[in-house]
Amino acid sequence: MAAEECAGLLDDRGLCTVCVTPYLQVDAGALTVAKVGGAVALPMSIGNLSGVQRPLFVTGLWSREASGPWREENLGWERLDAGESRPISVVANQIERAGAHGLQLLVAMASRWRWRQENFAFTANLTLMVEDGSSDKGPVVNIGGESAGHGNLVYISGKSDTKPTHQQSDQAVPIPLVRAEREERRLGLRGLDADKWVPRNAEFSWQGFGEGDAPFDGPILTQDGMLAVGRSRTRLQGGEGDVRMLVFGASGELDETSSLLISRRHFELYIESDRLILRVTAGSGLRVNGNAYGEGKVVSLADGDVISPLVSAPDTVALRLSFRVEHGSARQIIFQRLPQIRK
Repeated sequence: MAAEECAGLLDDRGLCTVCVTPYLQVDAGALTVAKVGGAVALPMSIGNLSGVQRPLFVTGLWSREASGPWREENLGWERLDAGESRPISVVANQIERAGAHGLQLLVAMASRWRWRQENFAFTANLTLMVEDGSSDKGPVVNIGGESAGHGNLVYISGKSDTKPTHQQSDQAVPIPLVRAEREERRLGLRGLDADKWVPRNAEFSWQGFGEGDAPFDGPILTQDGMLAVGRSRTRLQGGEGDVRMLVFGASGELDETSSLLISRRHFELYIESDRLILRVTAGSGLRVNGNAYGEGKVVSLADGDVISPLVSAPDTVALRLSFRVEHGSARQIIFQRLPQIRK
């Protein structure tokens, strides 16, 4: 996931297909016959094919017929270890006529590492084909999955010539899972809101800093996918930090006493689930828009936010953020140091 161990594997949409590799199938033994006016309960399984032993966490499951409202399904479990599959059951209601009946599933998943979490949503489409039956046999329900991009049906079984009261499938049917970015934002899993998000390759621009006190403009390129902000010298200056923040007096002289109140690694910045995240690492905490946050707190940042490292003197030194948004994507984030350092 978006963490120190594999930050470079993530694509621009925040997905690592090595860690996040779920699959869905209709299990063998599923009933393929139902009467018109009844319901079909589909035994299914969700599995984890991660090749690096990364667990997934299924945080939500919804289903709906055609374009109807989503209804939440009760799972009763969450963790899905690599190589493991766990059962779910989805009921298709409103089987009131012969013909094609669409059933859509929405699955919310998360990949976690330490305090980090990337959230995702996937959809899957099933088509239930209900055939007219004679008086001595009920309609046959053929369960199939839509192949991604083609809409082809994959049938479990066909119509039987015998009375199909308890006919069952004899093989499992894989159902493609398709990434659902709009649903991710609608559910609040990713993005700033339903219309705006921060891509992983967003450009960071630094204004008002002294020479070497901030990295070059561009996306985050550190190995752990994070920027360390604090009193420490930056990597460009031979230190271990990424953004250096010190306190200067009105005439431009260094205020050593106030600067020592800023920790060497006061807070961290990183992109997670299409959001710009701040994590407080200083024991003294900090303020965002005047609100105080203690060590370990995580804050999602937005356009216009002001970060003040010194809780007791927030106006002494601060960072103000400006987002440049194109078609919903925050392509550039400007960090303006307040006050600017005189050069």
